[in-house]
Amino acid sequence: MNRESVELGFILKQIKDFEFSMSKFDDRLKLQKLIYLLQACGVYLGYDFSWYLRGPYCSLLAHNGFSLQDVYDTMPDNIELKNKKDRNSFAKFQKFIDGMGIEDLEIAASLHYLKKVRGKWTLNEEILEEIVKKRDNFTKQQVTKIWQKMKKQNLL
Repeated sequence: MNRESVELGFILKQIKDFEFSMSKFDDRLKLQKLIYLLQACGVYLGYDFSWYLRGPYCSLLAHNGFSLQDVYDTMPDNIELKNKKDRNSFAKFQKFIDGMGIEDLEIAASLHYLKKVRGKWTLNEEILEEIVKKRDNFTKQQVTKIWQKMKKQNLL
């Protein structure tokens, strides 16, 4: 197992109420969105994302997740981030994701990617349509609600 997989495991152990698994698609999707949003909050782990069918995706993260699955349960869960800025950023991340389901995480990561990476600066009809068309069950109201939460947390 590589160093990035170990670091990933230590970080995942710190996420409140997170149960790590790579067995189902939704487990892998949640991992992608959580780590994307963690990095968006300021804790950079070295993962570079590109736009994919369900928003930001990183193949290296998927690879590291799979290599981590057999040892995750044996890893210590009391590792603390040493850098104060990272601890503050992690706390911001925890506050932001509290109570969010997989759909909300997917929307939030997609909104952030479109705004920060693609340079689309406002929530306009183009962004709404791009996210809503990705999944039939996403509504414009749901996307707008997540956008407003992200603006309030200074993530956009």
